[in-house]
Amino acid sequence: MSSVISGNLKKTVLVLAAPVVARMVLQMLVGLADLAMVGRISPQAIGAVGLGNQLMFFAISGVAAFTIGTTALVARKIGAKDVRAAELYARQSLVLTLLGGLILGTAVYLGAEQIIRLLISGMEQPDLELVELGVTYLRIIAASFPFFFLMMNMTAILQGAGDMKTPLYIMAAANVLNVVGDYLLIFGIGFFPEMGVAGAAWATAMSRNLGAVALMWFLFSGRGPLRLRLGDSYRLQKDRIKEILNIGIPSAVEQLVRSSGQMVFTMLVAGLGPIALAANQIIMKCMSISFMPGFGFGLAATTLVGQNLGANQPQRAEQSGYEATKMAGIFMSLVGLVFFVASYPLASVFTNDAAVIQAAGANLRLLAIAQPALAFVMTLAGALRGAGDTRWVMWVTFIGTWGSRVVIGWFLGIYLGFGLSGVWTAMVLDNLVRAVLLTGRYRTGRWKTLKVAPAKVPA
Repeated sequence: MSSVISGNLKKTVLVLAAPVVARMVLQMLVGLADLAMVGRISPQAIGAVGLGNQLMFFAISGVAAFTIGTTALVARKIGAKDVRAAELYARQSLVLTLLGGLILGTAVYLGAEQIIRLLISGMEQPDLELVELGVTYLRIIAASFPFFFLMMNMTAILQGAGDMKTPLYIMAAANVLNVVGDYLLIFGIGFFPEMGVAGAAWATAMSRNLGAVALMWFLFSGRGPLRLRLGDSYRLQKDRIKEILNIGIPSAVEQLVRSSGQMVFTMLVAGLGPIALAANQIIMKCMSISFMPGFGFGLAATTLVGQNLGANQPQRAEQSGYEATKMAGIFMSLVGLVFFVASYPLASVFTNDAAVIQAAGANLRLLAIAQPALAFVMTLAGALRGAGDTRWVMWVTFIGTWGSRVVIGWFLGIYLGFGLSGVWTAMVLDNLVRAVLLTGRYRTGRWKTLKVAPAKVPA
């Protein structure tokens, strides 16, 4: 995509971000439909799906070591017009991702009950229905980890090469299948069995697997920016793995820090009871809505910064990050305004339980306040990842997540007794702290001189 390293920068940012935002919108709609349908079962069903998704976010952290490193290196090599090297990094990362998915999926499947009980250990008396539903959901999702991880990595490969549209089209089809599967399997429509929470899990797992198969076909068909072949070598190469992991491991640690902090955050909320846990899941689902523009502009910044640095255009790389951040700030502030004005109607979409609606609606306004800071966090972190400056992002995430979100969340929500509002106040502080630190790092410009890979790689 020549416009990445030349042409109108504002237009290029929008062209790159729009397909990602559209894909996130589709994923969000699936999540909303999923939660709205599960929410008609019981608060325990909402909590079970929420706990399973928390573990999913934690698992995603592991594969980030491969996906983030792959995106940055593929972007650098495409910017330097070294397509064969980009293809080599893609092949190496696919093998690593498949192995990681097999290992982690097996571990989560076998330890599902212990994991769910750990997540609700803050409850005075474990809710047995919540445990049973959570274990069922988690085991089905864990079985899909190998294909799900491959899907994530293939998306990262295409994004590094500047192809944002293909993942959009494929995920659009997969998401439609997910929603249809939810409806048929949760409620037992026609000759389909009524499976409840298990039906939601099966619909999600099957749609992800089909999405992975479609992305794999595209990558190996020769139709995309990279051309992978089954006859190429897939033997792992120590130097290439080291280069991927040098960038990816700090990002994986960052993701682990964030997701483990979020798991502890969820455990704090679980200690407040099933109503608070269900309300928290609704707020988190709404938070995923606000992620859409931030995630899209963050990935646009990753690709733009990486390819422009590869093309020896550091000034354009810097401008790309600022332009993406400005656009994300505008979009996410508008989302925050909607959250603030329509907090209670939004909460009522997911449940008819009055107590859950009240708790979720009140705290959605805190999420609204955090939107401008969250825009800076997501976009500037993406820009720094594109430059390979993943260690700095890791440390900022550690400081914000554990220093603000977890510690202050415990102090306000549990120790001082402010409950769910205290915990979510800490979430707002977390984003403010990270926004300040990431902005400071980006302004120094030190990330422009980082060396992330050799100039040429023998393919």
